[in-house]
Amino acid sequence: MANRNIILSLVAALLIIGGAVYVGSSKGGTAANPLLHAQLAQAMEKIPTATGKALFNTQSENLTKEVDPTLVDLDSQIISCGADVDGVMGSNPVAGGSCVAGPTNLTSADGKYMSGQCCGPMKDLTAYNAELQKMQLYKDVPDMPMNPYKTPVPLAKQWIDYDKATTLTPEEQKIFDQAMAISKEKPCCCKCWHYFVNEGIGKKMIRDYHYSAQQVAQYWDTATIC
Repeated sequence: MANRNIILSLVAALLIIGGAVYVGSSKGGTAANPLLHAQLAQAMEKIPTATGKALFNTQSENLTKEVDPTLVDLDSQIISCGADVDGVMGSNPVAGGSCVAGPTNLTSADGKYMSGQCCGPMKDLTAYNAELQKMQLYKDVPDMPMNPYKTPVPLAKQWIDYDKATTLTPEEQKIFDQAMAISKEKPCCCKCWHYFVNEGIGKKMIRDYHYSAQQVAQYWDTATIC
């Protein structure tokens, strides 16, 4: 009887210890795999913006879960809700803040792209890959950012400047306004750099390629980064 009680006590102790390890891991603790935590922390440190770091932390479930390399790459771009890209192109580049985190002084913007996720982390690569496939519909439009999540900074600047410089005729403006009315996303969900890039592209589509309101709206609803 005494031996049976000892065995039951040992089993109970093991269950308590196992439960503590599980709870610590599920709450984002590092007891389950400290090596993975250290590796993820190192990867996060390399991400240039405060927003990107916050996204990575969420995607990794507080540095306890590996993150798909595609997501790490997107997190590592310039993520900003700023209305232009001028700050990024200066000698002391600054990435504007977002809905996720504040602005970041960058050591360099070389080799980086303007990216999305400024409203929250991407977790569904299926939807991302489907968007890239749909963007092939617009490959014949010159200077089209074929991956909205990785828009070259000079190309973003080009479209923003075109948008500012282009005033549509009354008839063109009517088509533009109709597109705004029927699009779910509009040029973007907020008036960030991507909004004005897409607004410029919409104007170009109407003026030079005679897109209908429905076609422009379809483009806007395809080229999303939120």
